[in-house]
Amino acid sequence: MRKAEIQMQETILVIFIITIIIVLGLFVFYRYNLNALEQDKLEYEQIKVYNLLATLPNHPQLQYSSLGNSENAFDTLRLLNANLDDLGEKEVTIKQIYPKQDDVKCTTKTYPDCNHYLLYSKKFSKSKNVNIVTTPVSLYFPLTKGYKPGLLEIKWYY
Repeated sequence: MRKAEIQMQETILVIFIITIIIVLGLFVFYRYNLNALEQDKLEYEQIKVYNLLATLPNHPQLQYSSLGNSENAFDTLRLLNANLDDLGEKEVTIKQIYPKQDDVKCTTKTYPDCNHYLLYSKKFSKSKNVNIVTTPVSLYFPLTKGYKPGLLEIKWYY
């Protein structure tokens, strides 16, 4: 009877160890899949930002057009009243980079003595990281009928 009890205890111990190994394997598999999912989400958001960066200069609410022909520039008067749809956790700004001016946000009262336009801003408090993507753009000033260089900047939070 003593030998049977020892074999029963060994069997229970082996089953217990195998169960622990299976549980640890499932936990590692879960963490791996969770990290892969987060990486896919980050890549998807990055693709969305680059798509926005490529299509925003052609947005009809923001683009300067002359006699029905679209020019390759942002109309600064239209930037003052820009109403972009929900873009997620992002901040979209356009900055005039030359000639250098004091850092003044453009509103209807400060225009044209300003140098940056805030088109969209939404940030939740839980966001820890930020990526910034920029591209040069041309700004058209209807009051002076002139062009100045600018910088389109998209900050996205994750």
